[in-house]
Amino acid sequence: MATTYFTIAPCQYVLCQNEVTMKLYLHQVVQGQPNQNQVAMVPSLQPAGFGTIAVNDWTVIDGPNPSANIVGRAKGVHIQADQANAGWYTSLLIIFEGGRFKGSSLQALGITASTGEFAIIGGTGEFKMARGTIKYKIVLNTPNVESIRELNIQAFYTPEIPPAAQGAVTIVNAAGQAPN
Repeated sequence: MATTYFTIAPCQYVLCQNEVTMKLYLHQVVQGQPNQNQVAMVPSLQPAGFGTIAVNDWTVIDGPNPSANIVGRAKGVHIQADQANAGWYTSLLIIFEGGRFKGSSLQALGITASTGEFAIIGGTGEFKMARGTIKYKIVLNTPNVESIRELNIQAFYTPEIPPAAQGAVTIVNAAGQAPN
């Protein structure tokens, strides 16, 4: 007889979802510049830099000016994953540093180009179980120095459930039976 390796807990309530929309800006300063916030860790000699791996700690600001207020940081990694063009696969965690969302985060991934879209695949704190998109476009670009991307964030997330709505949860095995 096989051992059950998971349990299923039926929901006793309908999940309530909140939607958040934000317009923020991502400030990227390349390696070798004062205040750099990314570094190539694994360089490549391949065409288009294919295989280069860089880490980032980009600032997330509230306006399109490099001196705008910092509201968070986008920490992660990007990998040159296109053999012919600039096509950086990016995985980043946007961690909010102040205000209502302090300590909360959004996990996003996608291809970084001049315009595009990241998928929001999770979150923590206020944004737990987040999903959505971040549409972006470059609004300032000084080649080999810095760039600023406008981020249009739309996410759905599950807010904390009030204690009165929690109710009892029954744990069942794969056959739908409660364990003894």
